[in-house]
Amino acid sequence: MNDVLSLYAKSPRLTRAFLRGRVFLSDLEFVESFVPREGTVIDLGCGHGLFANLLAVRGPGRQVKGVDIDCARIEEARRTIGRRANVDFICSGFEELDVSGCAAVTIADVLYLLPFADQVRLLRQCHGKLAEGGMLVWKAQERRPRWKYFFTYLQELIATSSGLTKGKRSRLTFMSREQAVAAMRESGFETRIVEMRSWRPYTDVLFLGRKKTPGGIEAESCLGGNLASSGSLKYLDLQDISRL
Repeated sequence: MNDVLSLYAKSPRLTRAFLRGRVFLSDLEFVESFVPREGTVIDLGCGHGLFANLLAVRGPGRQVKGVDIDCARIEEARRTIGRRANVDFICSGFEELDVSGCAAVTIADVLYLLPFADQVRLLRQCHGKLAEGGMLVWKAQERRPRWKYFFTYLQELIATSSGLTKGKRSRLTFMSREQAVAAMRESGFETRIVEMRSWRPYTDVLFLGRKKTPGGIEAESCLGGNLASSGSLKYLDLQDISRL
């Protein structure tokens, strides 16, 4: 990740320290390996643009657009572009973003800042902006094991209270694994789960969704044979999952 961090050489010291910490604590290179190598990729809630820049550097065939409502962080991200033509940063809400037919939408460590209903609504919007067969790559934190969930929640509570992460205490909403899978399926995604086992004290999990195509079974198999099957999960209707 040093090649990506070097793009922030002229950023403020606090920003550089924050991004180094995120590289250390979030296995973003693992997540990047599941993103399509070509086509338009939207990184939703990109912040300073760390993951969007990783996608652009590792995948020259990608056209990456980092999107965030924090215009100050978007300006910092834009200063990293230089002469590169395959990455851009946009200050906008996702719903207002005029883009469609994307190869992928990525979400990394940000959706928990929204209330449950807004998370479900955003997943549906992701589905609408993807091309047939397009991928949703969503790195999230679930609620188990409980000790890791407690640590995750406490850290994010401190981060949002201090302003390091833009959010409100009342809006820390971590979906359970069952809720996330049910919401994705209800939004029209064929869904798989990738376990993110590591030494890190977080409940990280990767959800992959493919926008259904006429050849749905074939598309589902393209998600990869090494992924954990979600078939053992109990799928629930959206009217039920908010109560889990």
